[in-house]
Amino acid sequence: MIKNFIGKVSLCGTLLLAGTGMLTAQNKMDSKLPMDPNVRTGKLKNGLTYYVRHNEEPKDRASFYIVQNVGAILENDNQNGLAHFLEHMAFNGTEHFPGKGVLNYLEKYGVAFGRNINAYTNVDETVYNLSNIPTSNENLLDSALLVLHDWSNYLSLEGKEIDNERGVIHEEWRTRRSGGMRAYLEKSKVIYKGSKYAERDVIGSLDVIDNFDHKVIRDFYHDWYRTDLQAIVVVGDIDAEKFENKIKEMFAHIPAVKNPKERIYYDVPGNKEPIVGIITDPEVSNYSFEVFYKHKATPFNEKNMKYYRNSIIESLHSSILGNRLNELLQKGNAPFINAWAAYYNKARKMDVYHNSVTLKEDNLLGGAETFLKEIERANRHGVVATELERAKTEMLSSIEKQYKDRNKQHNDRLVRGYQRHFLVNEPVPGIEFEFEAIKKLLPGISAEEVNAFSKKWMTQENVIITFTAPEKENVELPTEQQLLALLEKVRNADLKPYVDKVITEPLISEMPKAGEVKKEAELNGFGATEWTLANGAKVVVKKTDFKENEIRLQAFSKGGNSLYGVEDLASAEMAGGFIANFGLGKFDQTSLQKLLTGKSVRVSPYISELSEGFSGNSSVKDFETMLQLVHMYFVAPRFDEEAFTALKGRYMAYVANMGADVNKAFRDSVSVTTTDHNPRTILFNTDMIASLNLETMKRVYQERFVDASDFTFVFVGNIDVEKAKPLIETYLGSIKDIDREETWKDNGVDYPKKDTYNHFAREMETPKTTIHIDLHGDIKYSRENKLMMSFVSSLLNKRYLEVIREKEGGSYGVGVRGYVSKFPREEYNLVIRFDTDPAKADKLKGIVYDEIQGLFKNGVKEVDLVETKKNFIKEYQENLRKNGYWINAINRYYTYGESVKSFEDYEKMINSITKENVEKFAKKYFAKTGKVEVVMSPKE
Repeated sequence: MIKNFIGKVSLCGTLLLAGTGMLTAQNKMDSKLPMDPNVRTGKLKNGLTYYVRHNEEPKDRASFYIVQNVGAILENDNQNGLAHFLEHMAFNGTEHFPGKGVLNYLEKYGVAFGRNINAYTNVDETVYNLSNIPTSNENLLDSALLVLHDWSNYLSLEGKEIDNERGVIHEEWRTRRSGGMRAYLEKSKVIYKGSKYAERDVIGSLDVIDNFDHKVIRDFYHDWYRTDLQAIVVVGDIDAEKFENKIKEMFAHIPAVKNPKERIYYDVPGNKEPIVGIITDPEVSNYSFEVFYKHKATPFNEKNMKYYRNSIIESLHSSILGNRLNELLQKGNAPFINAWAAYYNKARKMDVYHNSVTLKEDNLLGGAETFLKEIERANRHGVVATELERAKTEMLSSIEKQYKDRNKQHNDRLVRGYQRHFLVNEPVPGIEFEFEAIKKLLPGISAEEVNAFSKKWMTQENVIITFTAPEKENVELPTEQQLLALLEKVRNADLKPYVDKVITEPLISEMPKAGEVKKEAELNGFGATEWTLANGAKVVVKKTDFKENEIRLQAFSKGGNSLYGVEDLASAEMAGGFIANFGLGKFDQTSLQKLLTGKSVRVSPYISELSEGFSGNSSVKDFETMLQLVHMYFVAPRFDEEAFTALKGRYMAYVANMGADVNKAFRDSVSVTTTDHNPRTILFNTDMIASLNLETMKRVYQERFVDASDFTFVFVGNIDVEKAKPLIETYLGSIKDIDREETWKDNGVDYPKKDTYNHFAREMETPKTTIHIDLHGDIKYSRENKLMMSFVSSLLNKRYLEVIREKEGGSYGVGVRGYVSKFPREEYNLVIRFDTDPAKADKLKGIVYDEIQGLFKNGVKEVDLVETKKNFIKEYQENLRKNGYWINAINRYYTYGESVKSFEDYEKMINSITKENVEKFAKKYFAKTGKVEVVMSPKE
């Protein structure tokens, strides 16, 4: 859908249209949109729909999906939660893959659970995916299709497996039951009042989960997992015609369900008087005020040219309003933390115009009033022609970028379009058609037409108001009567039209004096060129064809906030993010964004612990603009006191109640414990925000970005090297050079000298124990040691999935991460973290340690090692065709001296690793290791 959230236009390939023939007469708004000509689609006699498309991004990979037009909305009360439970059961036995056969088979080929194998359930749909399947193995492709075949109609649903999965679902419920989630679920009951949507929250009733009879879930499966409600989607580097025939052969025999139950699409009833819900929770961390205006959704069979054109208008309006709200946030005493408004589809038969604002605790009603006035101003006086033209330009730029990258669209992104087409008849005519349509439709959309839409959205009836807040003493929340009175007050307020202020000057008024490339060298192994400019800056350029219309930037220099004392540390850490919100030169942030309208470009400065620099990206045509932005961040950064005050105030309001979030409390405990309460451990809280100082930020920033000679700039993407060279000489070669030599400083922040245990209890609404284990010690930094640590992490992930999640039903998931660091000192750390039932915490913690020791005491399982090797090789092959991988690889070369191995050399290195290698490594570093253990449990 062409929908706009928080003012940023997002054109998704699912709903762009176009077609020169269709648009010759704009009065044919009832015309249907064509199907993407690149996809082969059809329906079998048993009702099953399929979509098959050849696509080469990523190369030699394919994605396999089964889309079920089935979700929690179809559950009976005694099945509440079983749509989601059934999704889990698809990984616990099918006709051709008994037990954990689906995972066991696919992981032999490096297809990893979680990353490549996954699924989701929501209220209206359930979708399973096997992504990035290697296409070089025909048997593997056939087996992936066979998995979808089994998921369609041949789940085993064995009683033992069902019972084992109850604990996993329990722990998923526990992990997800944050204050924010509870508030969201309560809010849904208000929004969907009177509808079945108010009764279903996907994960369902624990009473049902714990006690349902096996027959109940089998009945749900038989009733709803059926061919007329299913679509098979295969997109990838395959022969599409061949796979279309395979689908016909493999799926045609599945019998259609006789006398099928009707797949009902539930209404959300209207309401004459506003429905108001005030929702509080002790673990909610912010104040949110929302107004929903409910509307009937466009029927599936009416999603035609008129529907598409309306979607464009909706997106333009949201973009304009988002920009206005963002403009308010740049002012000294910003009235709220953030806000947005958009018209979109929220349930199968309900659209909403959704206005949302996050408020400051000390000005709840005042912030809400300012927000509502801005919405009302746009509704009453409409949009200004100049801002509409900018929104059109932005939309056109976005679709043009997608069009230029049309041959580099990712498999899974294309799948989402076909998925929406199957589920709700969302048009999917293809990017070529879309690009032409947008160009033809935009000029005919007037400000008056956009304004008419807004007036239609804001109705007197079908209004829902929600207010979500922490449960906190001494804070008086608005009443239902006050919220209703506020809406009425704003409707009658005296509001002046919006004035669109634009600076017409160029970003750089006078071209800088260019420097020269003094030295040129080839970066062997990287396929890149290194230039040394006269001012000492190094520039590395690597041309790729992975994306037709993308150039990425990364720039770095040694130093970072390690060079500053504790008193300056908070300001130094936050300086990059703040200054990115100040604008550049003569342009404040609002003016700068208006200047950059229609340009696909982003540059963000950063200051981290050991370095400073920039990250960014641009389209091919906006490469020069990206260089100009970098130049200006060096020579004309802006230190806007009003914008600083506004952003600091928003941060202060944002963090004010973060302590109510038990997960934030736990993360803070981990931070201070693992660094032995070092004063340089700055927690993100009110004390930190209060200490921020603009003058300190200015001083730190100017010191970090004063000298080009110690910077390395890396550009990777579809870059014309010869055309780029004079531009780089102009914008980077002209930056000041003071020829200083700097490096970072080791401030001695380290783990506690002895094993440390921080076990604490905290009041919480949903009882859970959260466990964090950090094992650490000295190690020589090397590619081999990094690789072995990655193997250890992967092997432990497998073991914990098998033992803690599946066998014990003790956790939704155990996270394992292993690191080998070179700076500021050579050391390793292995981090394990998970949530669990307090009653199981000690037992599971023991299993965590036992499995680590088991790596060398019991030995590594050969099958696990082989699967890990396959996954590493598969992922490396995929990474070699990503701009993001190469830009980071070049960074590692300059930072750590690491080269890049060819795929063949990498494969050889991985395959040379034996179980004895891993066991020896594990014994060396984990038989005796430093330990930090942080455990948070509920107060009794």
